Amino acid sequence: MAVGELGDGAASEGMARLSLSATVTAMAATATATATSSVFDNDDLLREILVRVALPHCLVRASLVCKSWLRNASDLVFLRRFRSLHPPPTLGFYIDSSVLSCPRFVALQGHPPELGVLLGRASRHFDAWSDVPLSMWDSRNGRVLVEIYGKLAVHSPLLPPADISVYPQTPLKVWLDRSFTYNLHEFLPEDGGNGREYYRLALGYKCKCMIAYLFHLVDGIWVGRASDTISFPGPDEQAELVIPLGVHAFGKLFLLTNFSIIIVLDCKTLELTKVNITDEIELEDCDEVDLCEGKLEDEFTLVCLHPTKLQVWTHNLSQITWTLSHSVARDDILQASVTEAGESCAHVSILGIANAGKSAFLKLDDSIFLLDIVAKNMTKVYEICPEDGDIERIYPLLMIWPPKFPAHLTGLCTLVYLVDNQFLLERGMKILGGKCVLRTSDLSRALHSLSLEGTL
Repeated sequence: MAVGELGDGAASEGMARLSLSATVTAMAATATATATSSVFDNDDLLREILVRVALPHCLVRASLVCKSWLRNASDLVFLRRFRSLHPPPTLGFYIDSSVLSCPRFVALQGHPPELGVLLGRASRHFDAWSDVPLSMWDSRNGRVLVEIYGKLAVHSPLLPPADISVYPQTPLKVWLDRSFTYNLHEFLPEDGGNGREYYRLALGYKCKCMIAYLFHLVDGIWVGRASDTISFPGPDEQAELVIPLGVHAFGKLFLLTNFSIIIVLDCKTLELTKVNITDEIELEDCDEVDLCEGKLEDEFTLVCLHPTKLQVWTHNLSQITWTLSHSVARDDILQASVTEAGESCAHVSILGIANAGKSAFLKLDDSIFLLDIVAKNMTKVYEICPEDGDIERIYPLLMIWPPKFPAHLTGLCTLVYLVDNQFLLERGMKILGGKCVLRTSDLSRALHSLSLEGTL
């Protein structure tokens, strides 16, 4: 056979191999695209992927991929499931005292880098108010209620730009029965009120009788309502009612009184209910007591610090029962404060309760610790400085819920993969041994390049 014929045969064989290789590659790419489409066009499977994103912040970023992802991520049923699995995390807390000119934010450690923008906003929010006398009253759902020059205002530290709403004066003098002595309480709605609403409660007491006036501000308009007068057994007719603690949850306001009775006010019906504290709690033996919401709608939690232990009690309103949920020995709490010299702290106080009584912020001498009551772990989160003054309360700052989704999507990529519980945006692929190998980058980085790093 001639040399030219051999060359032509080899060339033909090479072309055939290239054609076969291209065909195999095309078939593999088609199969991969088909498999990908079958996964991401399946809403049920897509939601199982989305629900594994741990943060609301990242859920919104995932929704930017395409309209299908946005539709599934913003579905109300899906969001309820997402929140039950991933409650809004506590980003940190604000400290406030009579010495500080404005509240100071302390970020909790261990947050992923994706939350760096939010933590920075919270830390810098009150910098411009350093010369203004400002005190904090409440913190809820990423918003804080503060008093400025005698007027109440809501700040939204996590939203750009800094969002501030100043409230008009409450028409108390027009409504209140002046024969009663009143305790006043200011608090935000459970969802934070979008910065445009809040509640003011005036709880009146005289001669073993009680009445409640609830004022609700919505878009600059006050709506006031009064409850029926109920009998309230004080130690005597001249006793003064003091309400040191109150918490708003599930449409109810829970108020701890100095008469060893908890008042429950239904904010919708204005029905007042009295809850007696069980003798098992030994309230007279407590150094401190704090209130927080319960896990369920008809529950609330009472945290009691005894000389020898810290106890968490849960009260069920429908079953009228008290249950001891958790107990931590006080020695275990003090052990976390032992110094290298072997010295322990001398004083313990409760600064705040979170996560339905599963976490507590405790002050041990000059340090603030976060106690995981369930796991019985203590973590030091802040060293109190002399310029901080006497800190008696902290205000936890949580991520806003529900997350704010974009109204429209245009021009974003549509292929996203889940690898090691992280969303990865496709940057290209190769077929090796029948397997699809992706060259990917983190979704948050991709969105950062699209100037979406500030999206909530």
